[in-house]
Amino acid sequence: MNRNFRLVSRYRHLPLQFKLLLWFVPLLLVTIFAMGWNSYQISSQQVVEKMKQSQDHLTKKTAEQIDEMVRGMISFSNTLFLDESVQRLLASSEAQKERNSVFKTVTNLMVAGNSIQSLILYSLDDNNGAEPFAANQAGLTTGMKYSDFIKTSYYKEAIKAAGSPTFGLSRPTDGIFVGDHYHKIVLSRIIMNIYTLKPAGLAVIGVDAGKIGSQYLDNAEDDVDMFVIDRDGLIITASNPSWIGKRDLELPYFADSDPKLTVKKRLEFTADHKQWIVSHLQSETTGWYVVVAHSKRQLVKELGQILQVTMTIAVLCLVVSLMVTWLAAAAITKPLKKLSRSMRRLQTGDFTQRVFFEGNDEIGLLGHGYNLMVQRIKSLINDVYASRMKQQEAELKTLQAQIRPHFLYNTLNTICWEAEKKGDKEIADMVYSLSQVFRLSLNDGRDTFTLEQEVELVTNYLFLQKNRFKERFEFEISLDESIKDFTVPKLLLQPLAENAVIHGIEPLSGSGLISVRAYRIEKTIVLEVQDNGAGITADRLLELHQRLARGNSLPEEDNVGRTGFALMNVQERLALFFAGASLQLESVEGAGTRIIIHITVEGP
Repeated sequence: MNRNFRLVSRYRHLPLQFKLLLWFVPLLLVTIFAMGWNSYQISSQQVVEKMKQSQDHLTKKTAEQIDEMVRGMISFSNTLFLDESVQRLLASSEAQKERNSVFKTVTNLMVAGNSIQSLILYSLDDNNGAEPFAANQAGLTTGMKYSDFIKTSYYKEAIKAAGSPTFGLSRPTDGIFVGDHYHKIVLSRIIMNIYTLKPAGLAVIGVDAGKIGSQYLDNAEDDVDMFVIDRDGLIITASNPSWIGKRDLELPYFADSDPKLTVKKRLEFTADHKQWIVSHLQSETTGWYVVVAHSKRQLVKELGQILQVTMTIAVLCLVVSLMVTWLAAAAITKPLKKLSRSMRRLQTGDFTQRVFFEGNDEIGLLGHGYNLMVQRIKSLINDVYASRMKQQEAELKTLQAQIRPHFLYNTLNTICWEAEKKGDKEIADMVYSLSQVFRLSLNDGRDTFTLEQEVELVTNYLFLQKNRFKERFEFEISLDESIKDFTVPKLLLQPLAENAVIHGIEPLSGSGLISVRAYRIEKTIVLEVQDNGAGITADRLLELHQRLARGNSLPEEDNVGRTGFALMNVQERLALFFAGASLQLESVEGAGTRIIIHITVEGP
């Protein structure tokens, strides 16, 4: 906390030039880096998107080639099914005699097909006992014995398929093609007797998986990996021969995949991988997945030049911005320094100071305003000096004027005493009440009363008015002792009592009553002035309510508006003295008027 405070304090005391540098340069750097980074991201996304499209096209093309190769294997097996020498080889007990004929046929087919390297024909006749027919592109060879072959998954799947081709991968360790040390893509299929359409034999056709990978998958760039996997995740062939025969989970592309997921789900999971661009397509013929994968990091490696260019531009802009900002700040602060020096001379009392700036910009307007201010201050000082002399003269006159009310107040007291000496108590009481009204009105020059003083003033005023109007009205006054010391604006109730006498009681022909009450309800002090006089007409009452709501005073020359003038005066002084005070007017024509003041107070 203290450290932050010290940093803020240092910043506040820095010259304006340095403050501009602290604000402008980081903003420029952030802008440049943001633009560079945004350009880099957009370029990366576009390159990745184009690569994704290219990979999708390559995946589709490769899948078509693999399907074409598979269709060639199926076509090869169909040819075997229709070949008479093959049919005789599988059905004859003297199969050895047919081997040469079958070998010629198979050799021609292999040379024509080019991709097929190996073939094994098994007779399903258990009593035959002949060795299986096995050949490759080099000539006759040796195949796994029938008794061993029936234990393999290839045999079981072929029997289950009942004549439809089945596909798989044969590892060198499986020993199907004896002496062959390469992984083979294997087609296993039952060969039917063309006359009885019953199973006669089983053909196992092998294609070199590594050769297929180099033939179809090596067309991609060096940094692109391609492979074909079956539905169980076994890699059938790949651009990297060392992957053939492994599981997909052993590859880096599936390192984060859940082993419980299917191959299809794992491939969908890698589609949104952060590090790899993975495209895949499933073959409709075999159900295998052709997969093309590329590293995003390797792909956008060349885009790193954008970052280097951005850094270079940022450094150059930083240097240029420092120079431009420093010169611009100097141009701005130079006239401000001139103004500061002039102000220091002004503080010493030199009111001849002026500054002159060229132009009408903010600094020029500041200089013009400063000159006017100095001129105005000098004029005000002269005015204040003259006013001070006049004030002293006025204070003397005011002191002299205050002698007159005190003189009148003291004289009234003297008359009161003389009347009492001569036994005229009624006159003495009236003179005494009048003197009290003068005394309370003066209040030693203060603008506030306690409620006790305000009620005393109203009492003396109503006493005088009662004697004036003889037996025309009576008055009642009550004050709650708990609020007698509460301070209110001077002459708060007296104008309301005067309204009650003049506008309520005076128009009556009979005897009236004026009631003045001051009491407290919880946190509210209530002041009431009520009479049973003439009251206010409905139209006039509505007008007074509207004026009180708007806060507009009534013109004094309007005699009918004197009631409103007194009310507005009281309301305005209440609003200035108390927060939340309110004045309420109630009246019925012919029944009297009631004015209620509510003052909210805090504390007990």
